Amino acid sequence: MRLVELSVTNFRSLGDVQGIPIRKQTILTGHNDCGKTAALDAIAFLLGERSVVDSDISDFAVGEPARAALPSDEVEERRTVIVEGRFALSPTEEKALDAGPTLRMRRRHVEDEGSCLEWRTAVPQNPTLRNIPALKVAELRALASELDISLREDQSNVKASWVEVLEEHAAGTEMVTDWVVAPESVAAALPQLLYFKGDAAELPEAVVRSILTAKLREYTLREETRQKITDLEEEFSSLLKDDVVRLQKLIEERCTLDTFTVDPSVQFRPTVHSLSLTAAAPGQRAVSFTAAGSGRSRRVSLALWEASQELLSEETEDGVGGVIIAYDEPDTHLDYDHQRRIMEMIKASASAAQSTVIVATHSLNLIDGVDIQDIVHLNSRDGRAYVQSLGTEDDDDETRRFLSNMAVSLGFRNSVLLHERCFVGVEGPTEYAALPTLFKLAFGYPIQSAGIALWDCGGNDGALSFAKFLKKHRRTVMFLVDADTMRDKQKRFNIDRLSKQGFTEADCLFLGDPNELEDVFSDDQWADTMNAAWPRDDAQQWTAQDVSGLRVGGKFSKSLHNTLRQSSSSAPSGKEDMVVELTRRLRKPSDVPPALVKSFEDAIKVAREAGVAYWPEGS
Repeated sequence: MRLVELSVTNFRSLGDVQGIPIRKQTILTGHNDCGKTAALDAIAFLLGERSVVDSDISDFAVGEPARAALPSDEVEERRTVIVEGRFALSPTEEKALDAGPTLRMRRRHVEDEGSCLEWRTAVPQNPTLRNIPALKVAELRALASELDISLREDQSNVKASWVEVLEEHAAGTEMVTDWVVAPESVAAALPQLLYFKGDAAELPEAVVRSILTAKLREYTLREETRQKITDLEEEFSSLLKDDVVRLQKLIEERCTLDTFTVDPSVQFRPTVHSLSLTAAAPGQRAVSFTAAGSGRSRRVSLALWEASQELLSEETEDGVGGVIIAYDEPDTHLDYDHQRRIMEMIKASASAAQSTVIVATHSLNLIDGVDIQDIVHLNSRDGRAYVQSLGTEDDDDETRRFLSNMAVSLGFRNSVLLHERCFVGVEGPTEYAALPTLFKLAFGYPIQSAGIALWDCGGNDGALSFAKFLKKHRRTVMFLVDADTMRDKQKRFNIDRLSKQGFTEADCLFLGDPNELEDVFSDDQWADTMNAAWPRDDAQQWTAQDVSGLRVGGKFSKSLHNTLRQSSSSAPSGKEDMVVELTRRLRKPSDVPPALVKSFEDAIKVAREAGVAYWPEGS
């Protein structure tokens, strides 16, 4: 069972936050007090790993105007916290729970009443026929009498018999979809939670206990283990029978009651109750870890986090169960090298079939290391949180707008925002418009996620001056230029202009085969685009041979544009539009020309090696 969507009502700043997407790897970002930790704690509440206290209940739970409008003699509405999750099921879980590929579950906490786990499923329209096993014997008998239902001759007058006949009756009544208390089988299928907090670096014992407890509960999902636990529960229930009868009789006699029913439910939920850790440095005796310094505790906790991905990455039997690994500010007190290790660890953990990783962080190192679509940005207005996330269909402009909003919201200084950024200048609007789309098609994630920030130089000396400023301040700057830049002195963006700002050929990545970006696309790709976007006026079809002939002599892009203008009344007004239109028609990563993929790979390599350069003393 894997959590794929989260909704929270009345939990701290999460007054009413619906549809938070939870992917295999999810990064929660946002400024302080915007609800990142609250979202992780809400997941813990949903999974039964923590309870709700009064301070958790949102101030938005009951609006002040509504409360003030209540008559003085009317009972005030009780505040209710609701955390709802939508879960994806494996085929085995679908069969075991008699459910579809997804199901919805929620945990509700009503002020002064407690919490319960519910699921949305088909139930009898008659509310009295829902959750029959939770009724007491006297209630079961009264309900059966009301419905004119009797036990069969072969049934004994015990609770199990009354439950059986009433559930048989309920199954034949009209059904509706509604929220009801979740049975134990559904609750047991919830994912395990492994929750690491930044301040847990000082408590390796807590980390070890969480990891081992998660493994223990994972083992209980195995068929042979489940059967042993069921046998034990039945055995102990049987052992309690005589004690239950004696207790019932004592209460009936001493309280003068006709009947008093005790119906215990025995459940084993293994946990690691306590443990101790010792460590020994080379040549020294082992000592308790409580005596270790904070530096060693942090190193050990980080190593434990890394070890957890191996312990918890094994797929459970038949795809049953799962684990959610939550990190709250895992980069606390860690340098950039250790943050990179955490990012690698997160990616490895998220790749496991049954695991989901959710990280709340401010770290640019972590934020920049994932696909922008895996980022959920929490913001707040008047103390109330709301969510911003990027959909898979969003274009590059929306990506940039999202990143800009995030930077402003988190209060990044320029020096931080530029950390480990590779700025890549391109010649003009054609490259600026087309390259992000081509990059995402080729690699499956936005160019920003690779640490590459494109900007349109457009042959503008001001843009080159900005590049010079970045380079002066030890930023990594490259240029993506046409291959003929070295030869064509007439180009707006030529090597001479770059040289005047202190750049050389080594600072350039080259596009084109042999001259420019338009050259790298195949004859068939151009012919397909031309027929779709700029059909010939004589109703003839453009062919690959038509395109191939334009590559001989002169500049291909100019010849192509002239031919279109001569033969099609719908021809583009400028050649800049040609590549953009062709790019929109590509559908598969293999559609991106290999020469262009190679240029992107070179840019990615530069970006990976980019970072803060060493400043010699006195420079």
